[in-house]
Amino acid sequence: MGFNLSGIAINKNFEADFDYLQEKLGWNLEKQSEIDFETASSNWKDEGICDVYFSEQGTLLFISMDRCTESFSIENQNVLTFALSETSMAFNIIYTENCIEKRSIMQVEDHRMHDEGEKLAVESTSEDPSEIIWNQMGVVLGKPFWDIAPDAKATRYIFSISKTQLKKEAKSTKSEITVPKDGKITYESESDQGSIKTKKQAPNPIKTPATEKKWWEFWK
Repeated sequence: MGFNLSGIAINKNFEADFDYLQEKLGWNLEKQSEIDFETASSNWKDEGICDVYFSEQGTLLFISMDRCTESFSIENQNVLTFALSETSMAFNIIYTENCIEKRSIMQVEDHRMHDEGEKLAVESTSEDPSEIIWNQMGVVLGKPFWDIAPDAKATRYIFSISKTQLKKEAKSTKSEITVPKDGKITYESESDQGSIKTKKQAPNPIKTPATEKKWWEFWK
């Protein structure tokens, strides 16, 4: 089946400053349990889960592939955002230094769909995207991925909604989509200022989650 991993590698151990790291990433995480590295690095990380491993000089966070479509960066740090699916042969690489994007690659099978920035030093030995990810991850963490013991300590967190996010959602307009028998999609919205509800016909067809493809399936 191959490896199907995604996450973020940072060249600093944030174990003692984990709240600061969450703030910089814009996350709010809730600790669940202690796990081992083998579990943390298992394939296909579920949405809502963040498994964290700290090396001597780095931090490795395993998150879902959908979260790895954007670039993450932290002041004065080197950050590798990666998504590697050997099952689908899809790869995404974004590398930043001190909040400046230095390298980005998106490749599907043998087609390099996106290729920007100066080549990394690890690319001198291999242009294979999976090798670039493994090797650059080792550079950022200060040790190769393969040297991390399966029973090494890791921690499982879940993404939770902060009080600030809850307030924003409470203030936002509430909408309810309905599909009547005539097939015309309408939605009912409730304004923030009162309880007046208006029903309108949606201007464009709305895709349901079942019809939307994940980023690594867009070429199908």
